[in-house]
Amino acid sequence: MGLIEQAVELLNQASAQRSVDHGRAAEAPVGQLVDRRAAKAVSEGSAAAPAATPAETATSMPCRSDRAVCIDVLALRESGLLAPEADQRQLAEEYRIIKRPLLAGLKGESRPRLGNVIVVASALPGEGKTFTSINLALSLALERGREVLLVDGDVAKPHITHLFGLENEPGLLDLVGAAGRTFEDTIVKTDYPSLYVLPAGSRNLQATEILRSERTSSLLAALAAEPHRIVLIDSPPLLVTSEAGVLTSLAGQVVLVVKAAHTPQDAVLHAIETIADDKLVSLVLNQADAVPEHRYAYYGQYGYGKADGRTADVASGSDSA
Repeated sequence: MGLIEQAVELLNQASAQRSVDHGRAAEAPVGQLVDRRAAKAVSEGSAAAPAATPAETATSMPCRSDRAVCIDVLALRESGLLAPEADQRQLAEEYRIIKRPLLAGLKGESRPRLGNVIVVASALPGEGKTFTSINLALSLALERGREVLLVDGDVAKPHITHLFGLENEPGLLDLVGAAGRTFEDTIVKTDYPSLYVLPAGSRNLQATEILRSERTSSLLAALAAEPHRIVLIDSPPLLVTSEAGVLTSLAGQVVLVVKAAHTPQDAVLHAIETIADDKLVSLVLNQADAVPEHRYAYYGQYGYGKADGRTADVASGSDSA
């Protein structure tokens, strides 16, 4: 069974314990915030309490003890954020290829500083970066001995925050903008093993300045100090907001999502030029009609190259969103 297929199976098991409204709109949240203390009290008071869920297992990730997110796999599919069952095997294989260079960037003498902090971005809106972030997070979280923190860094349009039902919860901007906030106040565990979410937090007109602060750098460094941990940040488009440039400067690796037959070549090149030369950059070709046998043949399509020899791997993805 492939990694994404395993993820779907685990999510299906969790969803089977909850009632699902099949008539929900496509924009409905795919996660439900629950009170862990209340759930624990109900469990302790039951004559036949169910076995502990993954959300209740011990973990080294500092996170909230009073809240957890239950992920609804059916809602993920209805929202176009998870492939239909018939296409699941192909998607699993594509994300194995996509994550391969990212995992390689976590080890070796040539690994970048903060190589386990990965930003997923795009040149322009609507290229599928949130779809990529969610599926990549699910795949990475199934790596043995890994913890994955999915961060909603798109503070202007916090799609991940909405999808997981965390709109009114403290998050990234609260954590880095207020000295009194901690990881234990803002990071939320999911019922998916080894996956956590940090929502965008309270909106702030000074978001760029807050993200550029020394506190942001120090907090990210603290999270990344655990080598088994991966911090995956869903960024705004690089050519639209100033926050995106700040986030890529804080990471060791950048994943640039390119929509096949849609994103102008000049936009891709311009976006790449905004990324510092010391970052490892991978490109994901999204919504491709056909996946070639040699996926890395896409490498020369955009004529990417740097004088310092920095290279980018290109994997291809065929799904939407």
